[in-house]
Amino acid sequence: MNRSLTWLLAWAFALPAQADYLPDAAAAIAVLRQAPAVVQARAERDAQNIKSAALAGGREEWSVAAELAQRRVQTAPRDVQADWGLALSRPLRLPARAAAERTLAGALAAYADAGLDETLHEAGRHLLGLWFDWLKESVQAQWWDEQVTLATRQLDAVNARIRLGEAPRAERVNAEAALGQVRTQQWQAAQRAREAQGRLLAQYPGLQTDAAIALPAPTPPAGTAEAHVEAVLAHNHELARARRHAALLQAEARQLAARRSADPTLGVFYRNETGGDERVLGVSVGLALPGAARRSDQEAAERLSLAAEMAARQVEQRLRHEARTDFEIAVAAAAGWQQAASTALALEEAARLAARAYELGEGSLDQVLLTRRQAIEGRMQAQQAQIAALAAQARLALDAHRLWPGLYADDAQHAHRD
Repeated sequence: MNRSLTWLLAWAFALPAQADYLPDAAAAIAVLRQAPAVVQARAERDAQNIKSAALAGGREEWSVAAELAQRRVQTAPRDVQADWGLALSRPLRLPARAAAERTLAGALAAYADAGLDETLHEAGRHLLGLWFDWLKESVQAQWWDEQVTLATRQLDAVNARIRLGEAPRAERVNAEAALGQVRTQQWQAAQRAREAQGRLLAQYPGLQTDAAIALPAPTPPAGTAEAHVEAVLAHNHELARARRHAALLQAEARQLAARRSADPTLGVFYRNETGGDERVLGVSVGLALPGAARRSDQEAAERLSLAAEMAARQVEQRLRHEARTDFEIAVAAAAGWQQAASTALALEEAARLAARAYELGEGSLDQVLLTRRQAIEGRMQAQQAQIAALAAQARLALDAHRLWPGLYADDAQHAHRD
């Protein structure tokens, strides 16, 4: 289809209103960050960061012990004496174990960050789904408003011909019935629009849904499918989370391997014995010898790590297929809209000519009503194809991080890298 026809279709299907058909970026980011699932994920991320900081700093704690004893001397002179003692000790974290736990702490924090970003992305997809549901119903409601106006004009034309004696009174019944059907459709479309708006605002309050929205002409996505796939994988949070989960399990296996060495405990003690005649100050060293349980924990973690790596590779393969399919769907949706829009324009022109001919005393009302119904069906199909194509474009932009920049914590890093 040539460029001039594309612009004609865009002008014919656009509604006079604001220029952007997507939610305001600042408002969308604000409501997404306050979505219940995102708030919960952020709280879990913050809690995990606190735990990670504790793990990196070490979980070893001081231990205080006290003892009180009574000494009985059986030989002469017999005596009873009080003995007591205090001890202070703390496990030592060896350098290899400290490094392994700091690595594990970082992996836990990275995994929590990926979980938050994935939740944000899924919330963004959910918002777009509800937004385009409302957009479809809102545009159809406005379209039926226009049809009421056209049907009213048609009834006026019928009444004018009846007054001139050029049409039987029975045609008024047909025109009034057609107007009644259109008004019913108008009411039902308005009801569906209100319901869709309610679902959207119940989940994401604060979005602007009052003004009519102008729908631009959908265009095929730029670039190639392979380029889009690589862009999606570079930013995909599900894949990042799967990879970070594998890295987490690897770090956990290394930390468990480091724990298989003996754990030393260093302490000092003081004892008061024989009623205070003997006082002892000393240093104690203990070793916790690892057993089979630690070896089993390490082996289990290593196997889980391998399984997580395989799962991450499978996620990458699936996402490659999904991204390529989404790109192809967007291409096909844009082409489908152009075909449906061309058909709709032809049907509307036929309906306009039939109505004009009737006003001039030519043709029949049945032909006018038939061509009008066909034009309505054609326009509705074209509008649905238009919104589906725009939704596909928005989905591509969201998945490639070209929609709502600044939504994710790593957007600045990606922008610098790109």
